[in-house]
Amino acid sequence: MPPVRLLPGLALLLSAGGALAFLHGCQDTPEPTDPALAVTVIQKTLTVTGSGSGDGVVTSSPVGINCTVTAGVAAATGCKAQFNKGTVVVLTAAPKSGHSFLRWFGYCSGSGTCTVPMTADRSVQARFLKGPFTVKISSGTPGLGNGVVKSQAGLSPALNCLITNGTPATTGCSARYPAYTSLTLTATPASGFAFAGWSAPCSGTGTCQYTVLQGKTIPASFAASGSSTAATQGEWQPAFATPVVAIHMHLLPTGKVILWGDQGDSQLWDPANPGAVFTPATKPYRIFCSGHSLLPDGRLFVAGGHITNDHGLAKGAIFDPSLGTWSTTATSMAQGRWYPTTTTLPDGEMLVVSGADENAAFVTIPEIWNGSGWRRLTGAALTLPYYPAMFLAPSGQVFYAGPTQSTQYLSVADDGKWTTVGNRIVASRDYGSAVMYAPGKILYAGGGDPPTQSAEVINLNDAAPAWRAIPSMAYARRQMLVTILADGKVLVTHGTSGAGFNDVTRPVYYAELWNPASESWTTMAPESVLRVYHSTALLLPDGRVLSSGSGEGAGITYANSQLSAQIFSPPYLFNPDGSLAARPTITSAPSTIAYGQTIDVQTPDAGSVTRGTLIRLSSVTHAFNQSQLIYPLTFTPDAPPSNTLHAPAPASGNLAPPGPYMLFLLNAAGVPSVAKMVTVGP
Repeated sequence: MPPVRLLPGLALLLSAGGALAFLHGCQDTPEPTDPALAVTVIQKTLTVTGSGSGDGVVTSSPVGINCTVTAGVAAATGCKAQFNKGTVVVLTAAPKSGHSFLRWFGYCSGSGTCTVPMTADRSVQARFLKGPFTVKISSGTPGLGNGVVKSQAGLSPALNCLITNGTPATTGCSARYPAYTSLTLTATPASGFAFAGWSAPCSGTGTCQYTVLQGKTIPASFAASGSSTAATQGEWQPAFATPVVAIHMHLLPTGKVILWGDQGDSQLWDPANPGAVFTPATKPYRIFCSGHSLLPDGRLFVAGGHITNDHGLAKGAIFDPSLGTWSTTATSMAQGRWYPTTTTLPDGEMLVVSGADENAAFVTIPEIWNGSGWRRLTGAALTLPYYPAMFLAPSGQVFYAGPTQSTQYLSVADDGKWTTVGNRIVASRDYGSAVMYAPGKILYAGGGDPPTQSAEVINLNDAAPAWRAIPSMAYARRQMLVTILADGKVLVTHGTSGAGFNDVTRPVYYAELWNPASESWTTMAPESVLRVYHSTALLLPDGRVLSSGSGEGAGITYANSQLSAQIFSPPYLFNPDGSLAARPTITSAPSTIAYGQTIDVQTPDAGSVTRGTLIRLSSVTHAFNQSQLIYPLTFTPDAPPSNTLHAPAPASGNLAPPGPYMLFLLNAAGVPSVAKMVTVGP
């Protein structure tokens, strides 16, 4: 997809303008007083706001902005100015002594200068923080590893943090420093242990260099000597070939994966028999650039498709995993859709929003597929960006999380209605990735141009939901994916840290793992293959993650695309020494789970299983998984020697929309079972 497209009328106007310029090119230059030269100067407004707890000044070049920020609040004057349309304004932030400038929000991101092309009214936020700041050392592997972390010689106060069995000491592990203090931290393992590495804001196993701009917790991981880094950073298997570029990828209730790009057939692959050949399934039409999710009965539903860039088909299609064949829906949508998002509703109907139609116009009216026909939500007309991040909320409404800043609820009752929830902190997370990591709780990370490493969360269960910043990833990235793992943690893969739509010269190979309990990030092992625009990733039934795709678009030819896949084994699959961990097993589980009922599971490991998860099967493309979500399970065992566990099922489709899920058991060490495929529904 081109990063910028012109509406047909605008393109025609520009073309006509060029022709007129050519026709007039040989005429005499008019006198300065010629009325033809009278041009109205259009001006655009640049507004600077403040946030945080600190003081500083933001100035502009050319002059116009001279904005004093005090305790995070911008002054009433000097913080708004008008510039001629097209002027490129460069903003510089200077913190007061003892304070720090953390970063820009709004139109800009990062902490350097902020370049603002005044082609429209713009708003930029500068965040200053008041020092001093507390820096803490934590363990990246709680319960595991011994060692010590020290700051550089001569620093006062010094850090001298002893970590025992993954627990930092009560003294020596925390200190307060003025803004812009440079820290150099060294980790030394105890006898019999090895240093496994730093987590964000540092990475690797060397020294950790950090400039203090805010309060920060820095995790250090130690492991028993002889242990593999797989126990702390996971492990990638060698890449293997795929017959097509996996731009769209889905897990089916059969355990197989179906994937496709633009060229070639859709392809079936069996993770349980990875050496087997891919099996082609002829596409029903050009389903490239479509939206999709899993129906309540486990079939894959597809809406829209590709005519040309920015021109979508109005067709719908269904893949039947039991037959291995495609069919088209009996009726088509009212308009074509190119780059739409599909969301399964509590009653199993399929909501389709956004996209471009046959005439390259944005489709503003959502439509709902009920299994036999379509219903338009004519009261909910709204222009949304391509492939918006949409989530079913516990209220039964559908939540629009981005990538644009204003987030909203969509009610699908009657003719539909949008209700504003609030603004995200970061203005644009274009080609970042979002996930509902617990019922009603959403993580949005990365994205934007240039890409950001920041992340934020919102809890839709709150009376007044609001976005909240959390610690940033180690790497700025866009064209990325977030994937829910079997234990409820979130894996980030892929992306580029370069500016522009798809900078392949600055790929991010390292994966990152987010722990919702601590809201901390841990850097994982690097993938060996570059994966940026058009890459995909999904959770497999054995708890590993399949990563594939990249290319076949954005200037990357098919021949230069990634016709490959790799599998990542998360740390939870390994013992500290790198050997494979013993996994709980499921000997019996219901094939169907009804809302509000009790789930009974048989396992010989009943004494060690503490919890479980239901994870909806993935349907992913273009940096967003349109189907995945998680429902946590708390198991209660029968008295020994019984092998039966009991857990309450989801109360309704608001918490777990009907369809296929993976049921995982987890033991006290966090090791997951191989999943049992189940169907959740009424």
